[in-house]
Amino acid sequence: MNKVSRRQSRTHKAVTLALLLWTIGFTHAADLPLPVRVIDLAAIAEAPLNSAPAVVVARHAPQIAAEIDARIVELPVDVGDPVVAGTELARFDCRRTEASLASARAEVERSMAQRGFAAAQLERARDLGRSKSISDELLQQRRTELAAASADLALREQQRLLAQIDVDHCTLRSPISGVVTRRHASLGDYATRGRAIVDLVERDGQEVSVALRHDQVTSLRKATRITFEINGESHPLALRTMLPQIDSATRTREARLLFEQQAADPGSAGRVQWLGGETLLPADLLVRRDGRLGVFILRDDVATFVALADAQDGRPAVVQLDPATRLITDGRQRLSDGDPVRVIGEAE
Repeated sequence: MNKVSRRQSRTHKAVTLALLLWTIGFTHAADLPLPVRVIDLAAIAEAPLNSAPAVVVARHAPQIAAEIDARIVELPVDVGDPVVAGTELARFDCRRTEASLASARAEVERSMAQRGFAAAQLERARDLGRSKSISDELLQQRRTELAAASADLALREQQRLLAQIDVDHCTLRSPISGVVTRRHASLGDYATRGRAIVDLVERDGQEVSVALRHDQVTSLRKATRITFEINGESHPLALRTMLPQIDSATRTREARLLFEQQAADPGSAGRVQWLGGETLLPADLLVRRDGRLGVFILRDDVATFVALADAQDGRPAVVQLDPATRLITDGRQRLSDGDPVRVIGEAE
């Protein structure tokens, strides 16, 4: 029995010693830094690409109309012709308006003569009034006649001005530099005031008009790069304005953008694309700790858990960290906040 007891005692001591050594080894292993791989946030984060249908609109596309009633005697431009500001677009038969101007000038001269006569009559009446050779009533009549002659002269001068304006409108000129896009009349047509003669479109200063949903408005304001995509070509844009009005039918808001380089032709339809100002992290990098989704980052050889607000399983998450932040990729699943780690390489 003594031999058996001694044998059992030695066995018990051996097992106890083995358990003690295993516990010490496990504790020591738990204290060792965990191997991980890391990557810079800038290398893996993505900016969301947004797009919306858009159209190029001309800054000015006037419809040039006649401003007098007259027959067209010259129409020197045709569709597609380039014009500059002041280019003659049409000429009208101006004989009637020129005759009206001549008549108005004659009326001015007649009124000037009548006013001069009324002024002389008043001066004579004043001289007679000093010697009491004329009644006060007659003196007042002379004053009234001069005032009436002065008013008539002013009226005739305005009529002459109107006649001169009509003569100036005998030649229809382009108000902008652009291209003729349509002719509404032909040589010999009788034009009336307000009738369209030609359409123009400005060659420079085009803008892009795009209708945005509510969730796209903020994204476009923060965009880092905006382009107009058409027929495989990409045109850089800059946001000019966001209209403070929402379309009640489509619930969209219009934005206007300017071309930074070569502009597309007015009327061109394409898409506006922009990179949102937010940074998105791929969904497969997210881990859950204490009921919150987030990522592990490397800080002084320690794994730090950063929770991401509004993060959802299976969807890219918005992250607001420095682009140089080191994200832990391989080995993140077994980490807890504050664990020491050892970087064994860069994530691929």
